[in-house]
Amino acid sequence: MGRPAYRIRGDIRKIFLTTLVVFGLVPARASQQDAPAHLETSAKPYEDPDAYAIYSILLRSYKDSSFVIRAETESRTGVTPESTGIKGDRSFRHEWGDAVKNYSKGYSDPSLLTRNFSIEAPYELVPKEKMDAVFEPGTGMGWEAFYKNYPLSRGYYWFSAVGFDSRKTHAIVQMNNMCGGLCGRGELHFFEKKDGMWREVQVDAERITWFS
Repeated sequence: MGRPAYRIRGDIRKIFLTTLVVFGLVPARASQQDAPAHLETSAKPYEDPDAYAIYSILLRSYKDSSFVIRAETESRTGVTPESTGIKGDRSFRHEWGDAVKNYSKGYSDPSLLTRNFSIEAPYELVPKEKMDAVFEPGTGMGWEAFYKNYPLSRGYYWFSAVGFDSRKTHAIVQMNNMCGGLCGRGELHFFEKKDGMWREVQVDAERITWFS
């Protein structure tokens, strides 16, 4: 995928996966009309312009011909700041602790992404239920069927909700991509807002990167 793993306190911490086992288990006003068609879900539309600005920065860095994006943000129960795997010293906690807390809270309920991405390439928001059906064992579908439907994509992407600090100057997000049975990657990204613009930054902290 062309992006190097981040260094974590001088070492590269890698988790090898042969199946989809994901850590954390990834504008204008949004409305329910922006939701993907035929999606039956109780998830609320995700309406934060800063979140979409960050998602768009990450997607633009990959320069795909088209993007397939899972419609719901990643969710699971019981996530706490301690269980995120993000660990740093006192200085890191002072600067990023608020964002880490908000990031962990974002996993409590899935949010529904809307068409507020600022990217030039075409993209499609696909409900998780529809995506899971493509890869259901015994269906005879899988990646061959996926790429038949989305031949210009490089697999599909999914995100966590973005965790912001109270001043909205620091942000943390997980971005994931699966592109085949043994092709995938997920990692945390840290952003700071300076002069009104979000920019990705390196931080001196432990975090988890997975790939297969």
